[in-house]
Amino acid sequence: MKVNSRMPHPYEKYEKYENTELWKKIDQALDELVENQDIEEITKREYIVGYICKKVIETKELK
Repeated sequence: MKVNSRMPHPYEKYEKYENTELWKKIDQALDELVENQDIEEITKREYIVGYICKKVIETKELK
């Protein structure tokens, strides 16, 4: 029995949100927070933006 040993990259689940207005706004907000030294990123930006996009969309779907 052959099992697919390829683990999906965590970022792959967020790629669908790229190039959306939501992605652009969140990315811009993070730029401002980093520039003002309000936050420090230790995780890749695409993971952060993708995760926030996912949560915002899930919240909209619940309404």
